[in-house]
Amino acid sequence: MTRTRCGMLRDRRGITSVEFAVVAVLFFAAVLAVVDFGRLLWQWNLAVQATRIGVRAAAVGDIVALDLRRLDGTLFALAGQPVPADALTPNPTICSREGCGPALGALNPAGIDAAAFDRIVARMRAHDRNIGPENVVIEYRHVGLGMAGNPTGPDIDPLITVRLRDLEFTFMGLAFLHLPSIALPDFRASMTAEDGRGA
Repeated sequence: MTRTRCGMLRDRRGITSVEFAVVAVLFFAAVLAVVDFGRLLWQWNLAVQATRIGVRAAAVGDIVALDLRRLDGTLFALAGQPVPADALTPNPTICSREGCGPALGALNPAGIDAAAFDRIVARMRAHDRNIGPENVVIEYRHVGLGMAGNPTGPDIDPLITVRLRDLEFTFMGLAFLHLPSIALPDFRASMTAEDGRGA
């Protein structure tokens, strides 16, 4: 019995298989981690580019906030003069799929051009299919640009900021580790409105 145990302890025939199993698990986990983090960087880049596309679409397209459009031609007494800072109330005006207003918690559903908002989201979604209307926020801020009585567009040329929010990244390669989804930060891009009457 003692001789058999000593013989088993000296037998090294299966050690290569055990070493391979340990090393293979670590190697494939490392490869999957590299793939997942590559996907994370790819998703990050898509969100950045989609935000830039969204703000460009907002700058050349129709203004989403209806209150800004109503200022078109209402300041004729100041024709040719800079638009005063208090002409835009609230400043900033924030729009999401729920409406437009002074803050995300106080949005007016009647104050939004939903079709213009949807066009911006569609342009962004064409670049990154993970984006939905719930992820997009558009902010209009009067920074002193514009001319009262502008015959070709709204009196105010607001600074437009498009923000992507509440995006998440889900690990796929490392799913066997049951890692939670990662909340991505907000992505922002800003540009001055160009005409406010594009379609």
